[in-house]
Amino acid sequence: MSLPLLFKVLLTRKVVTILLLLQLAITLALLLNSVLLAQQTHQQLNQPTGLDLEETLLVQIKPTTPQLRAYPLLEDLLERQLNALRNIPGVVAAAYSNQGMLLQGGNNGNVYNVDDEERSNTSSVPIYFVSADYFKVLGVDVLQGRLPQQSSLFTKESFPSVVLTQSLAEHLFPEQSAVGRQLNRGSVSAVISDFYGQRNGENVMYNSIQVTRPFSVDWGYTLLLRTSPGQTSAVRQQLTTVLQQVEPNIEIFHIRSLAEQQQQLYRNEYGLATLLTILSALMLVVTMISSYSSTHFQVLKRQQEIGIKRALGASKRLIFIELLSEGWLCTLIGTLLGIGCALLLNHGLSQVISLPSLNWWLPLLTGAILLFSVTLAIWYPATIATRVSPATATKAL
Repeated sequence: MSLPLLFKVLLTRKVVTILLLLQLAITLALLLNSVLLAQQTHQQLNQPTGLDLEETLLVQIKPTTPQLRAYPLLEDLLERQLNALRNIPGVVAAAYSNQGMLLQGGNNGNVYNVDDEERSNTSSVPIYFVSADYFKVLGVDVLQGRLPQQSSLFTKESFPSVVLTQSLAEHLFPEQSAVGRQLNRGSVSAVISDFYGQRNGENVMYNSIQVTRPFSVDWGYTLLLRTSPGQTSAVRQQLTTVLQQVEPNIEIFHIRSLAEQQQQLYRNEYGLATLLTILSALMLVVTMISSYSSTHFQVLKRQQEIGIKRALGASKRLIFIELLSEGWLCTLIGTLLGIGCALLLNHGLSQVISLPSLNWWLPLLTGAILLFSVTLAIWYPATIATRVSPATATKAL
């Protein structure tokens, strides 16, 4: 069947064709962006973090009285809490930090090599003030230098030594050892393996850590625990009771494993990907029903026409292919319109969440899914058309 004739057939039912094209375009736009978002979310959730997500617990706490939120009572509170946590069976190590990891944003600042400030100045680097066991909790590897063994005093005149993650050290001191070099925040004592800090940072693996005593925690602080394999759940159940026994004047905001923290970090993308997937599936079902209904109606309406073609020698296969071709042409046009709609939807979503641009193969994939679905929907009505008897169809002529 010629292409101009197929266009002519589609134009004979303008309203139905326009509605079907609109439905196909919207379906493809939703399907394409849901696949893109699902792919990105899967990659984000499976990217290396440098952390033991299952056996590390994070507790976010804030003292409820002003006195406990400042030195020296704060330091005493932290020591009492950490000692109690270390005595829980199954706890390998416990430490405090001014903030957790796997965050959207948080306490950060610029870090630079004082001998090369213009090139090395790096903004939005997470700044951690921690206890000495922090590195044991994370299970990071020491790549250069030695880790600080005890907390140092942080004053305007004296900065504690700095521990850098590998990626940040290589950026600040390319092809050089970072140990002993001077930063705007202190001298470098060690370089450790990378771990995921803040999503909004300049690089998720850039982190600056200082072992120092806390002076105030107006916004709260984080306790981190490393548990023995298989003991995470048992330890978690005891945390609230143990911490409140140590000090009742605290508010526990949440207790999470780092795996849950990672899920929380990408909850917007995950939720939106799920929503778009559900909408895409529903639209795909509706499109299949519409394609089926439209083709079935056309078969009933064109029985005489089909019967005449059969009487003039058209084979069942030719009638079958003709009806499928009408559906394929309509799907192709709808796909082209849908790519335009998908670009608009992609641009709109990118204003709300981080979303990559469309690549060349996704329209092909989603177009193939749409074509397969439409073909499946119109298969049975097209099969019915091949059963039209030439003699029965021409009796009314």
